[in-house]
Amino acid sequence: MVLLVIDTQKGITDDRLYGFRTLEEKIKTLIEASRECGVEVIYIRHDDGPGSGFSKGDADFEIYDGFAPEKGEKIFDKNVNSAFHDSTGLTKYLESKNIKVVIAVGLQTDYCVDATIKSGFEKGFKMIVPEYCNSTRDNPYMDAKTTYEFYNKNMWPGRYATCLSVEETLKLIREYKKSEIPARIAACGTQEIETERLILRPFCQKDAESALHNWAGIEAVQSMYGEPAYKTVEEVSRLLENYITGYATGYTYRWAVMEKESDECIGQIAYFLVDKNNSWGEIEYCIGTAYQGKGYATEAAKAVIDYGFHTIGFNKVQICVRPSNIKSKRVIEKCGFEYEGTLRDYFFINGKYEGRMYYSLLAH
Repeated sequence: MVLLVIDTQKGITDDRLYGFRTLEEKIKTLIEASRECGVEVIYIRHDDGPGSGFSKGDADFEIYDGFAPEKGEKIFDKNVNSAFHDSTGLTKYLESKNIKVVIAVGLQTDYCVDATIKSGFEKGFKMIVPEYCNSTRDNPYMDAKTTYEFYNKNMWPGRYATCLSVEETLKLIREYKKSEIPARIAACGTQEIETERLILRPFCQKDAESALHNWAGIEAVQSMYGEPAYKTVEEVSRLLENYITGYATGYTYRWAVMEKESDECIGQIAYFLVDKNNSWGEIEYCIGTAYQGKGYATEAAKAVIDYGFHTIGFNKVQICVRPSNIKSKRVIEKCGFEYEGTLRDYFFINGKYEGRMYYSLLAH
């Protein structure tokens, strides 16, 4: 369970809102109770873009003082109505923590609150809407009171959300018990790693063209780990956006492999499967055709294995390979992995079945 405080920013959180003083009092009560009971409070801010007066660096963009975040509380920024849009990273963050229930409060009822509630419902979250904890202003078609009542009493209940009194919501918060086992690894994310010839760092959008040319657009490279070859920079840019958004969770560990000499993005390496409760991660990697045979995959893998054990805190690092991928098997051997077994006829590729060979290392 989390308390999601939507767009309560200085530029719009004032007495122009319907029932402002009641809204202020009730949201404060929910924030205080959540903090006391271990329910995470997450803030959303809306960014209208540079020059709008409602963007990063503008006073009106910041969270209203009455609801100000405490140190360490998460803030996700957006430039669309729904806080659950893929660009914010909120969905991945909640999924990484096994959160199923979202209490939604904030502004404005008929814009970002409505969009967030409906989007959250569609993504499988149970949306809770406490009474008089969202509000809006008059619009050309309805006054603010009518708008509030239309959504809170007609649109959301029984369709997209469970609408409760503040007292009922407080009871949920006070009875809250964490449903997931505490994570046994660090949410340290993708930190930069330097090796003799490589820089491993988080992806950024400027990598798209280099990635397309060196590996993401090459069928022979992509097919070896079951990914499509991309045809345009725009396609790769969308792929990288998914990677970049995922970094917000703290449990995403995916690096661009940069050759120091050329500053080219020559591949990628990641813990693409992570079990934060049972403390293991599974590696995948690829290196562009022109850069193979130079030991780069082994160099990157050894660095990421070390990071996995000593920074993330894995107990086990595992890797799998198709029997026909001889080059990858050599990397696995050089890294000292121990063979565990093969899942027979796991893949059907190019008209025939192939197994999936598993290898692992343990922390001790």
